[in-house]
Amino acid sequence: MIEKHTIEQIVEQYMEDHRLVLTDVKVNKANNIKVFFKALDRPVCIDDCVALSRHIEAGLDRDKEDFSLMVSSAGDNTENNDNEIDNI
Repeated sequence: MIEKHTIEQIVEQYMEDHRLVLTDVKVNKANNIKVFFKALDRPVCIDDCVALSRHIEAGLDRDKEDFSLMVSSAGDNTENNDNEIDNI
């Protein structure tokens, strides 16, 4: 199982370099990963989500352990659907 702290370590320097803040990481037993973040000085755009998602995927090895990944801004409504990750 991929651990929450593994994701936090992968994104730590990226967040600092891009003036982003990690607000939450959720990982369930099936390796469904949800990452929520915000920008320090501007609104988050889709390009931020795509770039962060690619950065995380590059730091993980699907051949070793499969996973699904959702990256979202902290204000996105999908954050309210926390139960979804438990049911996947």
